[in-house]
Amino acid sequence: MIILDIELKDKPGELLRVLTPISKLGANIISIIHSRETKVGDRIPVRLVIDIDEKKLDILLDELEKIATVKKVDGKSKKVYIDVVVIGHVVDTDIKDTIDRINTVGLVEDMDLIMPHPEKESSASMRITVDIDKIGELFYLLEELEKEKNLLFIKSFLVR
Repeated sequence: MIILDIELKDKPGELLRVLTPISKLGANIISIIHSRETKVGDRIPVRLVIDIDEKKLDILLDELEKIATVKKVDGKSKKVYIDVVVIGHVVDTDIKDTIDRINTVGLVEDMDLIMPHPEKESSASMRITVDIDKIGELFYLLEELEKEKNLLFIKSFLVR
């Protein structure tokens, strides 16, 4: 048995979208706990207990990542949240490009921007979600962006 902790968008049909690849791979669903009362923002935590051939688990996780956020597999964190403060000419150095490049490794889920004056440095705080095995790749990318755009990234992360 495998325990999967995932987060779904609070929209009709999202649970069905997750159950479809599980069924197609021949997994047996033991239980589903859909915790609407612990909703965070527009996301709902769901715990699935399934019985699946170990050889098919990686295939299933890849499929689930396309439609949901897989938080934990058998109690082990799959995702890391990294809070980043960016200091410098954040807007002038093409913030859309910065976000797009970060999204090739992780996902910028939330961002707040402070811009006191167009000619002064600005700052932004970002919440980035990344697979635990891609932290190094993300930190390398942030270092590249620092050098290229003359920005400073201050990082802290939390495993959930």
